[in-house]
Amino acid sequence: MMVDLKPGQLVRSLAGRDKGKHYLVLEKLDHKHVLLVDGRSRPIERPKKKNIAHLQHYDRRAKPVDFNQLTDNQVISYLNELIPENGTPSEEV
Repeated sequence: MMVDLKPGQLVRSLAGRDKGKHYLVLEKLDHKHVLLVDGRSRPIERPKKKNIAHLQHYDRRAKPVDFNQLTDNQVISYLNELIPENGTPSEEV
């Protein structure tokens, strides 16, 4: 089952060097790939392309903003809001 990820949605990497890292979806490229940002190691100018099959998605999204105007600082603050202190969002899908 393919999941329809939307811009601003919180995801966690399940595979690769970045396993366990949280990102926001910046853009959906096709039915298998998305672009991810975290504002630090993956700024908006250099998003990470990732296979959707290698992501755990959460039913949490950043507040609706114009994702064409998004800044790295906004991405960092959204991630801080969406990820609780223990580092594992409870609403797993």
